[in-house]
This record gives sequence, C-alpha cells and structure tokens, in this order.
Amino acid sequence: MIEDRPHRPAAEPLTPGALPRRLRGWFGMSEEPPLRSARPARLETVRRSWAAAYWQARVSVRAGVPLDDYLRSRLARYSAALPVPRAQLPLSVEVEDGEILVGEAAPERRPAEQPADGDAWLAALVHVEGPAVRQEVAELEIRLASIEVDADAARRRAEELSRRLAADVAAGTVCAPPQVEATAEQLGRPPVSSAMPQAGLRAFATASIAAETWQIALPLLRAAGVDPATLGASAARNPAETAFAFAFALGIAGALLALAWAGFDAASVLASGEQDLARRRYSAAGAAGAALLSVGLAAAVAALPGGIGGLPPAVSTLLLASVPVGAALALRAARSLATRRGLELTDALEWDRTRARSLADRARRLEELDWAEAEEQDLEREREAARRRLRTIGARAAAAVRLASEPLRRRRAELSRVAQSLVSALELDRYEFLRQAAARGATDLIAPPRRRAGGDGRRPEPPRPEAAPPSPVAVPVPEGGRLAS
Repeated sequence: MIEDRPHRPAAEPLTPGALPRRLRGWFGMSEEPPLRSARPARLETVRRSWAAAYWQARVSVRAGVPLDDYLRSRLARYSAALPVPRAQLPLSVEVEDGEILVGEAAPERRPAEQPADGDAWLAALVHVEGPAVRQEVAELEIRLASIEVDADAARRRAEELSRRLAADVAAGTVCAPPQVEATAEQLGRPPVSSAMPQAGLRAFATASIAAETWQIALPLLRAAGVDPATLGASAARNPAETAFAFAFALGIAGALLALAWAGFDAASVLASGEQDLARRRYSAAGAAGAALLSVGLAAAVAALPGGIGGLPPAVSTLLLASVPVGAALALRAARSLATRRGLELTDALEWDRTRARSLADRARRLEELDWAEAEEQDLEREREAARRRLRTIGARAAAAVRLASEPLRRRRAELSRVAQSLVSALELDRYEFLRQAAARGATDLIAPPRRRAGGDGRRPEPPRPEAAPPSPVAVPVPEGGRLAS
C-alpha cells in the first residue's frame, strides 16, 4: 500500500440546491423545477354598445354640438376610463376637424443602458429563483478552477510514475511482465531435487534392520521356548519372553548398525586427507575396532543354537555383518541427498524471496500508477459534472430570459387591444353622429370648424358690452360624457 499519496475527501460538499434536486430525482421528478412566467393582469377594453352610441349621438345632434367637440368629449371620457394612461398605448389617437387621426405612438425615451457585467446573463434566472443561483454559479466556477489545477497535477503525476516504471523495467530494477506462460524453473528458479530417493533409501535401511532383527530374534525365541511357527499363540502364552527376545534382537541389530556407522565415519576422516597425524591414528584405530567388534558380534549371534536359517556360522557371520553395512551406506547416502536438497531449497527460497520482492515492488508501482490514473479520471468526471451543471444553469437562464420577455409581449398585446377598442368606440360614435346629423339635415354640425368660422378658420367672437372691461375668453374643457349626457 502507498501511504504517502494524497487523499481526497470521500464526497464533495453539496452545492446550494443539490439536496432538493436529489430528492426530486428520488421521487421520479425532474431535477429542476419548471420556470413559470408571471402573467400580466388583463386590461379592460373600451366597451361601447350601439344603443349607447345611438342615444348619445341623437342627444348631441339635437343639442347642436359640433362633431369635433362631440368626438373630443368622447375621447376625453374614454381616456378617463382607460386602465392605463393614454400615453402608454401603442397608437396615438387624436381628433381634428371631426376626423379621428390614428398613428403610431412616439417611442419611449429609455435611459442609456449601463455596461453589462459578467453576471448579466444570469439576472433573469436570479430574479426567478433568487440569489442562490448566483452563489451556486460562483462556487461552480471556483470548483472548476480548483479541479483544473488538481487535474493538471494528477496528470503530471501519472505521467511521471509511468515514465519511472518504464525506465526501471528497462533497467531491470523492476521485473517485466512475462510475455508467455512459464514455470518458475523456466524463469530462472534453481531446481530442487525430489525427496523420493532419500525416502526410498531410508525405507530400505529400515526394512534391512527389521529383517536382521527378525533373523537374530529367531534363535533367541527358540532358546526361550517360543516357536516362531506359532508366534501368536506362543507370544500369548509367554509374552515376556517374546518381548524380551525381540528387544534383545533389536538391540543387537542397532549395535551392528551403530558400529558400521562409526566405522564409516572414521573411514571418511581418513579419506578426507586429515593433516593431524594423531587424529588420523585415532580414526584408523576406531575404524578397525568398529570392524572387529561388528564381526565379533555377528559371529556370536551366528554361534547361537540353530544359527541363522540353518546356514554355516561363517556365512551367517558374513550376512549379519554385511546387512548393517548396507543399511549404514543407505542412510549416509540419504543424509547426503538431504543435505544437497537442503542447499537447493535454500537457493530456491532465496530466489523466491527476491522474486516476491520484485513482484511486490512492481505491484506497488502499478497500484500507485492505477491510483493516479483513477484520481485523474475522478477529477475529469467531477469537471464534466460541474460543466454540465453550468450548461444546465445557462439553459435555464436563457429560458428565464425568454419567459421574462413573455410578459412584455403580452403587455404590448393587451395595450394594442385597448388602443384598438378605443379607436373602434370613437369610430362607432362618429358613425352614429354622422347618421343622426344627416337624418336631421344638420350639416353645419359636420362641417370642419374652419369652414363654419369664415376665411381664417377661427370662430367669431361673441359681441362684448362696451361698458364691460375686456376679459379673456374662457375655453371650457369638457369633462368626459358631459356633452353627451
């Protein structure tokens, strides 16, 4: 495990609004609530019935009210009943010489636009959802900048680790991955010989000593009155004699084996070229003494009544002395094989440890590289998630701008409808007035003021008393509906 690598937090802190989005996702709803635009209040239009237009036109014609004054009074009455000031209407409606003049209203003077700041695109969405959106965008931008720095560091770390691993593999410091399936011996592990030969030699020595023990025990059993042919029944009758006879035979066989082993040890010292003369003498004396004792013990056993299988004493002596020699040789050969196999196991164990350390170092390096690449991928996913969230907020901001413009469009449509209703009401009033005046022959009420006044188009001033001081002419401003009522 790599202990010095940097650790990132298990979970990133929640951004504003993240928990409601997760809850909406868990309940199968869309993560973002739908944007709703404010519906403007419906404006009341100018309602003018034919009966009212007929009656008020009839009354005005009978009263001798000119068409121009009648239309001006009706326009003033309608303007007072409008839900908005007449200056806000998209149409300019005026009355001149008994005609209704309709034109496009003068454009509003708007203040000079302030230079847009960096969050101007977010203003509409902030107006709908509150300042938490601006805070979330700021945190996302800070987070993106931090992720950029971390991702660049993680990418450089992964490249450096990969380059170092490739260099160490090329230099042989770290083992390369095997290109083919191979055994440990094919990869250079020292071979280890099998343990079967030494096991076989020891089994042979054990069997030889057991056989010699049985041959030595036969005359001893007969001397103890135990018939070897009926050993089971005889052992049941005389268990002590039988056990002691076998123990004595086993001791003799062990002694012969020990003498043979000691003789071979002394001979090996002589064969090794020992420089110490005293030790060589002692070794030679020991070897000769072991041989004489072994032959004497074998001759004593062969001299027992009945002998060894009825063979002559000389043959029995030779056989009894040769079997321990063979068993000792087998055991010494097994010991030599065991020593050699122990050295082979030591070399193989050292190779295994070196290989294990190399593989562990490679695994550690690969784990470090995988961790760096995984960290880079995690940062890429976090960056993509932050960018996706910013794109979502941008799309919602664009939708909020469109929704913000919708009330203005509806407002303009409502104002246009009110202006059209005003023009329609005036046209209806003019039509009824013209029809009533024509029916009564009051053409002078229809004529423009300039033709009724004379040459200069001004109405004649009424005669003023000479004694009275001159006073300004008061021009009455008709209130809405006064002339028509």
